[in-house]
Amino acid sequence: MSALGKRCALPSVIGLVPSLRILSWLLLGTACLLWVVALGFVAIWPREPTGARQLSWSDAAGHPLASAPSSCGRDARFPVLAQENQVWVPCPAAADLPTGTFALLQPRRGEARLLPPLPERLSLDRVEGLLPGPGGLVGLVYRASTRTSVAGGVFEVLVAAVASAEGWLVPPERLPGGTGSRLLGLAWADNRLEVALAPARGEDARAEAADAVVVRVGDTDLPRTVTREEMCLDRLDCVVRVAWNASLAQGWRFLIEDGGTLREVRESGAGEVAGQSVQLLAGLDLRVAGRMRPPGLPPTHRLEPDGSILPSEPPPSGLRPLPAPGVAEGTRLETFSRFLPEQGTGAIHEGRGQRWHTATGADGTLRVGEGTGALTPIARLDGPCTRLPTGFLVPSRRGLTLLTPEGCHVGLTASGRRADPLNLFEHLSRSRVPSAVPALLFLLLALPALLIPAGLSSRPRAHEHRLLTGALLASCYLLGAVPIISWLWPLLS
Repeated sequence: MSALGKRCALPSVIGLVPSLRILSWLLLGTACLLWVVALGFVAIWPREPTGARQLSWSDAAGHPLASAPSSCGRDARFPVLAQENQVWVPCPAAADLPTGTFALLQPRRGEARLLPPLPERLSLDRVEGLLPGPGGLVGLVYRASTRTSVAGGVFEVLVAAVASAEGWLVPPERLPGGTGSRLLGLAWADNRLEVALAPARGEDARAEAADAVVVRVGDTDLPRTVTREEMCLDRLDCVVRVAWNASLAQGWRFLIEDGGTLREVRESGAGEVAGQSVQLLAGLDLRVAGRMRPPGLPPTHRLEPDGSILPSEPPPSGLRPLPAPGVAEGTRLETFSRFLPEQGTGAIHEGRGQRWHTATGADGTLRVGEGTGALTPIARLDGPCTRLPTGFLVPSRRGLTLLTPEGCHVGLTASGRRADPLNLFEHLSRSRVPSAVPALLFLLLALPALLIPAGLSSRPRAHEHRLLTGALLASCYLLGAVPIISWLWPLLS
C-alpha cells in the first residue's frame, strides 16, 4: 500500500477504537450484571417453602447407611424420648436388625446413628421404662423374649442399660427374676441408674410380688431387697405396684395395693395411707417412676413426686390420642401430647401451654399453625418426607423440631416459622437433576475465573487490546450463562 493509502486508512481505524471500547464496556457491564444477578439468587433465595431436611444415617461403627432401618420408630409400643437437641428412637428386632437397638437422632447436626446391637439372647421386645438422667444420660428397661430349649417355650426377662451420645455407657444386662417379673420404677442416684422390680420365679407370678428388689445398673454388688415384712407389716393381702425415688434423702417410695386401696410406704418402713382406690392404677400416669403407658390410653390421674395422686386433664374433645414423645426436663419426663383430629389431615400437638396444628396442604406442602390460627406453608413434602405432618413435634434449643423416625425433619421458630430452609445448593441437589449444581457454580465462578487472570496479565500491552480481550471472554460467559439461567429458573421456582 502506498504512503497515501496508509494515511487515508489510519483515521478510519482510529475511529473504530471508541466504538470497540464502548462495545467492550457494554459486554463487560452486561456480564457483571448477570454475575450480580447470579449472586443475588444465592443471597436472597429462597422465598418459597423448600423441602424438608433429611438426616444422614450411620451404624455404630460410623459406616454410612443408605436409609433408616425399617423398624426404627415404626412400632407404637416404643416411646420416643427428646432430650435437648437429640431424640432417642427404639428400633425393635427386624430383618435388618436381628436383635434390635436404639437410634440417636440429632437434627441440629443432620446425623442419625445406631447404637451397637443388643446381645443375641436379649433382643428388644418392648420398652417398659425410660428415664432421662444427668449429663444427657438415658436409663432404660426393656423386656426381652428368649426362647428356651423346650419346644415352643419362651422365657421373658427384664433388661436394663444406660445410654449416652457416645453409645452404651452400661451395656444391656439382665435383671433378677424370670417370667412374670414386673418393673416397679426407675430412679437416678449419684449419676447411677437404679431399677426397682418385683421378681417372680417359675409360674407363680405373685409368689414374691411383695418383695421389691432394687438393682444399681452396672454395679457388681448384690442388689438390696425391701421385703414383704418391711412394706406390708402384718397385712397378708399386700402387693407392691409402683416404686419411685424423687429424693435421695428420703430414698425409695413404694405404692402398695392393700385391701383394695393404695398405700405409700417408704424404704425405711414408714408409711402413709394414700386414701385412693386401687382402680386408679389403670389410668395412673407413672412418669415420675419412668414407667411408660400404653399408647392411645390417656391417663386419668398422675402420681406426683411427693406421693400425691392428682387428676389429669382429659384429652380435648374430638381428638384421638396418638403415641406422644417424652420430653426430658432434667431427670424428669413431661409429655408433648399428640392427637389425631376427627376431621382433616395431620396432627394436633400440645405442650408447654401451646397447641400446634400440622397438616398437608392441597399443594403438597407442610402447613403449620399455632392454636386456631391460619396454617402457613412451611416446607414441601417430597420423596420420603410425605408423612412429616404426622411426625413428632419436640422442643429444641432454638424452638421446635418436627421429625419422623426415618429422619425427615423441619426446624421451627417459637412462632412457628421455618427456621432451617434449604439453601440454594441444597435445593438444587434435592431436585435430582445431576447438572443443576455445576450449572449454578458456572454462573457464580466462571466470570471471575475468566476476567481476573485477563485483568492481571500484562499481555496484550495496549489497554484497548486488553479491554477487547475481556469483552471477548465476557461474551463467551454471556453465551453460556443466558441459556443456563433460562434452564435453572424452573428448578428455582
